[in-house]
Amino acid sequence: MTAATGGWWRAAALAGVAAGLWAVPAAAQIGVPVIGVCAGFPPGAERHSCRCEAATTRLTVWGSGPYTADSDICTAARHAGVIGVAGGVVVLFAGPQTDRFEGSAANGIETWPWTALSPSFVFVAGQDAPPMPVCGSLPEGTDRLDCICPEPPAQPGFVWGSGPYTSDSDICAAARHAGVIGAGRGPVRVLRVQGLPAYAGSTRNGVSSGEYPAWPSSFTFDHNLR
Repeated sequence: MTAATGGWWRAAALAGVAAGLWAVPAAAQIGVPVIGVCAGFPPGAERHSCRCEAATTRLTVWGSGPYTADSDICTAARHAGVIGVAGGVVVLFAGPQTDRFEGSAANGIETWPWTALSPSFVFVAGQDAPPMPVCGSLPEGTDRLDCICPEPPAQPGFVWGSGPYTSDSDICAAARHAGVIGAGRGPVRVLRVQGLPAYAGSTRNGVSSGEYPAWPSSFTFDHNLR
């Protein structure tokens, strides 16, 4: 179903799948108003900006990035290294809804694990965040890729396998199939793994994947994306 296997339709289907760049610059440049001192991540919001004062207390945080939506923003920001003890402006985006939040210690902050399905948030550095590419398919020669999935298109990309997925599968469609992100947008970390002799198709989370014979390379997702 590529030139290597005698099929042409798969290559034709994939020809229209292209990755762009989605830059994440300073808060003022992405149109996120600074809304005073951080309180909580607004329910239903896709993005939020607020200001953390100088560190005085450490409040409860669950996860290691993404963080549960009810975690204290400023304590989580210090844990993530987005700000230091002096505080500063932080920009948050809605992360995936997941039941895998790992606790950890970083930057003098300890966070707790959580295993119930919950919404989450992730950070973007307020002043100097690097660009994050929009996910497409895993580029040749790339063993790890951090990218962001936008809102799903009307016609989702093609996916082969049920985890791991063939390396030329559409990353965002695979991420929704795997439950790494929900129906909305969210960041993912993709890891290249060994190819399989066969890939089984399935339907999960509203996404159907196809079966496929042997393929030289696969990818899976890192559920501990930071």
